[in-house]
Amino acid sequence: MLPFIYIDGYPFAMYSLMALFGIVFVVVLALIKRKAFDLRKRDILRLATYATIGAILGAKLFSVIGQIFKHGTEPDFWTAENWLYITSAGGVFYGGLIGGLGLATLRAKIARIELESVFNIAAYAGLAFQSFGRLGCYCAGCCYGIELADGTHFPVQLFEAGFCFTALLVFLIVKPERRWPDIPLLPVYMITYSAGRFILEFLRGDASRGVWILSTSQWIALVLITVALVWLKKSGFLHKPHKNRLSKAQKETIDLPG
Repeated sequence: MLPFIYIDGYPFAMYSLMALFGIVFVVVLALIKRKAFDLRKRDILRLATYATIGAILGAKLFSVIGQIFKHGTEPDFWTAENWLYITSAGGVFYGGLIGGLGLATLRAKIARIELESVFNIAAYAGLAFQSFGRLGCYCAGCCYGIELADGTHFPVQLFEAGFCFTALLVFLIVKPERRWPDIPLLPVYMITYSAGRFILEFLRGDASRGVWILSTSQWIALVLITVALVWLKKSGFLHKPHKNRLSKAQKETIDLPG
C-alpha cells in the first residue's frame, strides 16, 4: 500500500492522483475514439467535465447514504469530525457511474448531442476509469480482499483493475462499434463489469456491506445486468440476425449514385 507520496514534503493522496490519471486517460481515449462515434473535440471535453462532476457527486452521495444506513444510529456519527472523515473518504463506484452518466446525458440533451454516441463512448470510459480507480483503492488500502493464511489480504483491487483493463483491451481490439454497428455498447459494458464485480465481491474482506445473502454491490450488479438485458432486448439486437449488417454510413455510401 502507498496511501501518500511526498513531493517537496507535501503529501499527495494516491487515491486522488490515480483518479486524476484515470480522468486524463478517459479524456485522451475519448478524443482518440471520437470519430467512431461522430463526436467533436469540444463535445468530448464538455461531456467529460459534466461526467466528472456528476461522478464525484454521485460517488460521494452513495457513500454518505450507505454510511447513514449503517452507522446513523451511533452516538458519534453526527459529529463534525466524523462527517469530515466521511466526506473526505472515497466514494462508491456505482454512484459515480450513475451520477456521471446522468450529468453527461443532461449535457447531451442541452447541446443536442446524439445520446447513442454518448452512451457508446461511455462504455469505453467506464472501463478505462475503473482500471485506475481500483489501483487507487489498492494504494489507499481500502476495498481490500479476504485475509490470507499469512495475514495479508487478497489483492482484489488489482484483480478488478486487471479485469477492467483486459475488458477495455478487448473492446479496443474488437471494435464492436464497427463489427456490430447496431449494438448499444453501454448495456454490454454494464453486463461485463457487473458480472465481473459480482464474482469479485466474494473475495472482498472489508467490513460487511451485505444486504441479506449478498453485498449491496452484488444486488446493484444484478439490477444493472437485468436493466442491460432489457435494454438489449428493447433495441432488438437480441432478436435480429447480425450477419452482413451495415452501418448507416455504409448504407448511405452504397446508395450514392455511381
